[in-house]
Amino acid sequence: MGFYYFPYSGLANALTSTILGIFVLSRNYKSPTNRSFFYFAFSVAFWSYCYFLWQISKSPINALFWCRTLMAGAIFIPSAFLHFCINLIGERKKYLKIVIFWYAISFLFLLSDFTPLFVRDVRPRMIFSNWPTAGVAFAPFLMMFIGLTLYAHVLLYRAYSGLSGHKRNQIKYVFLGTAIGFIGGSTNYPLWYDINILPVGNILVSLYVAAAAYAIIRHQLMDIEVIIKKTLVFAGLSASVVGIFVVAMFLTQDILGNIIGIPKVWAYVLSAMIIAALIDPIRSFLINVTDKYLFQKRYNPAELIRIFSKSVLTELDLSKIAKSTVEKLVEALKLTSCAILVPDREADRFVIRECYGLDNKKMSYKKDTHLLSYLSKVNSAISKDGEKPLPKQVINDMDLINANVCLGIMLHKELIGVLSLGRKKSDQEYTKADIDTLLLLSDALGVAITNAIAFEDVRRKEKLATIGTLAAGIKHDIGTPLNKASSAVQRFLIAREEGDHKKAPLEEVISEAYDLLSRCQMTFEKVSAISAKFADFARPKRKAELESLNITTSIDDTLGVLEHELQAKNISIKKNIQKDLPFVMADKDYMQQIFFNIIRNAAQAIQEAGRDKAESIITINARELPEHNVSVEIVDTGVGIPEDSISKIFEAYYTTKPEGRGTGLGLAIVKELLERNNGKIAVKSKVGEGTTFILEFAGIKHG
Repeated sequence: MGFYYFPYSGLANALTSTILGIFVLSRNYKSPTNRSFFYFAFSVAFWSYCYFLWQISKSPINALFWCRTLMAGAIFIPSAFLHFCINLIGERKKYLKIVIFWYAISFLFLLSDFTPLFVRDVRPRMIFSNWPTAGVAFAPFLMMFIGLTLYAHVLLYRAYSGLSGHKRNQIKYVFLGTAIGFIGGSTNYPLWYDINILPVGNILVSLYVAAAAYAIIRHQLMDIEVIIKKTLVFAGLSASVVGIFVVAMFLTQDILGNIIGIPKVWAYVLSAMIIAALIDPIRSFLINVTDKYLFQKRYNPAELIRIFSKSVLTELDLSKIAKSTVEKLVEALKLTSCAILVPDREADRFVIRECYGLDNKKMSYKKDTHLLSYLSKVNSAISKDGEKPLPKQVINDMDLINANVCLGIMLHKELIGVLSLGRKKSDQEYTKADIDTLLLLSDALGVAITNAIAFEDVRRKEKLATIGTLAAGIKHDIGTPLNKASSAVQRFLIAREEGDHKKAPLEEVISEAYDLLSRCQMTFEKVSAISAKFADFARPKRKAELESLNITTSIDDTLGVLEHELQAKNISIKKNIQKDLPFVMADKDYMQQIFFNIIRNAAQAIQEAGRDKAESIITINARELPEHNVSVEIVDTGVGIPEDSISKIFEAYYTTKPEGRGTGLGLAIVKELLERNNGKIAVKSKVGEGTTFILEFAGIKHG
């Protein structure tokens, strides 16, 4: 094993306990749990530093001094550990008198520490030149040490058995780590009673540090959050400590010790001081590097809520709401997966509206699924790692969408959506602060989804208005040719019944029949085209289907729909459309809705202005702009828009029309559909003269 293992195991225990103790205390020095952990860690560190100095001492006098000094730390280890465990399990008031009693006993032992009653002397033992011999007070101390340690672990085990989630995991790792650490440290005591067992387990004392560090990183022990992967900083820190130790030992011993002649004991002390001074800067450097390049620092809940409110609550498109929510949460919480589920059109299933990190994006749940029923009942967030265990069937449903946490999005006690979040990339569990923030966001999300659904309903009504206009055109456009075709067929049949066909040559009758069939075919083709146009406008759409589109064709198709209404209002159309306009990437149906709403609004504005037929004109200008963009201007001679209203006309539910004559959604829909088609809109108007809407689309380069 060699001489170096034992002093350096003590030094390793001292350094790790010091770093962890200061780290925990610095996170929340007001917390009784954090403070009691620091007392425990400081006692272990004090014992370990002195252990190191005792092991490197050459003279019996120095060795005896450091032996008695190190026991001052050891005396308080069990009482400080019991104090920490009681705070950790939340039983501080119940066991307060017991803690005070054992601290008092520890002080009594401390009074005998620097007398032969505790450490009688030091003498050679096995490979050690100066091993301590127990005094009469040492045996009672050892009984206290073992008894309090076992009692504290019993309390931990009882608490562990009655808990679930991250609190249970915290206690588990503290229990295992400290149990192994105490067993390792106790290998020092057999030699006190001439039992020849080397203290080879001494290095295991550091294991409680590793267990506590893991519980902090993975399970937020003592509510400490470290937004970094568990191996990165601690592995880097350990490597740095070793490197610094080697360099420091070389400088202090080989240079200061051998050249200048400083005693080795002071060289060791100076080495330890160098390491202690550099640990914190190195730790800060490692955390900053990992924060910057691997994992971002902890998000600010208030900032997340502000950004969320700005980007989601003001949106009326359900798809955009879902997409923005998922993106914001994935970015802020560094999630491996996230999804929003909403009811489908038949409302018998919940389907994924937007997701991140899921393989099966078409997953759906029936309304009576265990997960949905449970969320409706609890009306809160549910977590796999929460303190309240979840039913197995609910966990199975959560596994289907890789969810660690699910929140029900509620409206009037009815489930209208589900927000699902997977594990964090940092391997952290969700804290109470996370859940509280997510609950606020889910409430806001409920409002946003409700508004979006209401907006879609009204938009369908706007669509119905479009269909009504189209139906009137269809009645006119289809009725006239059908009536003509029907009259021609009727005349042909009457002539046949009256025997006129028998008097006429057969070739003449056949020619008349073919002519009638040809006219009927033309009529049916026209009817089919109009019906297809009706189907395009009436078809429900979920998302834009971008394709290469000729704007001239879109304008002509829309004017075809509105032709009957415009004629009825004596409104003429003037077109100034540049030939060979660049095509644009847009959705055909949405483009028709855009032009339909603006041209119909223009017609209504002209009618409201009471223009005569000569002045009732809608002018449509279309031209190519630089970078192959396309500009479309729709100019009317209507009543115009007041200047103070121009900035508001694209807001939902705002209208300048008399009450009952407008929903205030037509132009809001136009703006939304334009954005979906990568377009922009502007407006110029003068009251009493008319309005110009200017639309701009990104064109596709020729050739």
